[in-house]
Amino acid sequence: MMDINNFVVIGISHLEYDTVKRERFISKKPEKFIKSLKENGAIKGYVNLMTCLRIEFYLDLGENNLEDLVESKDFKDFFIDEKIFIKKGQEAVEYLYKVGCGFYSIIKGEDQILAQIKKAYQTALDEKITTGFLNVIFNKGIELGKKFRTESQISHNALSLEAISLKFIKDTINILENKRVLILGIGDLAQSILHLLVKENVKNITITNRTEHKALEIKNIYKDVDVIGFDNKNQTVANSDIIISATSAPHLVLKKSELEDILSKEKKYIFLDLAVPRDIDEKLGEFENISLFNLDDVWEVYNKNVKNREDILVKYEFLIFKQIENLNKWFYWKNKMEI
Repeated sequence: MMDINNFVVIGISHLEYDTVKRERFISKKPEKFIKSLKENGAIKGYVNLMTCLRIEFYLDLGENNLEDLVESKDFKDFFIDEKIFIKKGQEAVEYLYKVGCGFYSIIKGEDQILAQIKKAYQTALDEKITTGFLNVIFNKGIELGKKFRTESQISHNALSLEAISLKFIKDTINILENKRVLILGIGDLAQSILHLLVKENVKNITITNRTEHKALEIKNIYKDVDVIGFDNKNQTVANSDIIISATSAPHLVLKKSELEDILSKEKKYIFLDLAVPRDIDEKLGEFENISLFNLDDVWEVYNKNVKNREDILVKYEFLIFKQIENLNKWFYWKNKMEI
């Protein structure tokens, strides 16, 4: 007989345990301890979810009693002085399903946690440590995670710096396709933005870097991207519509004194400075036809998107309770058929 109260989650919270404490806890080999519980019959099966932030074990108690398990000497000895949380039954299912939907992720609604749950569950299947009872709960949880993201479209609220930067540009300029874009720098951030611009079907992209051969290496990946020498950057700025600078230079890369005589007064420029320290002379923002933005402006959009994601979680939370209701119905009919 399948009873939802046989489902338990035991774990530690990244809010309580920093990296050092998590490393110390992992060094005790909690997965080995949980495996021993299955081997001695204290639990029937389990799924082990361990990520960089999360150490959790989802248990099928079978015919065992949770109170007896928690009060046992082995359990007390292993978890002594540890700040663990224990959830049981419907509360445990709700927790798992909210984890899978990204409610407790640092970036709310992110996709990676669902992939990690699927991997953990598949590992449990391969190692034959799960049970039919856990299989039903996890399969419905994975199904829910996919449905939640599809219906809520939460992933469309981008939260990476490069995605937010692109959104910032798109919100400033309605159509990107026909714009000329210059990217200064070829670090990780610049390359990520370049990748997103190519996906957006932007055709006129030029990159430059003080070390030219590194920029040429990027051209081997993106054949249609133009590469110019760093000495030619000022004239290319004048011919561009959008200038994104993300170099590691300790000084200004684009200066008003070098650009004011060659910039067109007939066109609108967008400058986005993503460097720390800043690359672009703030005096360029004094020109009426130049819009100059920096990281502070981008973070405003980021914070807005964080709020949007939190609102989306609340709005679509009903899908979780609906899936738990479906799970309870499944158990009810399964048990009735076995009577």
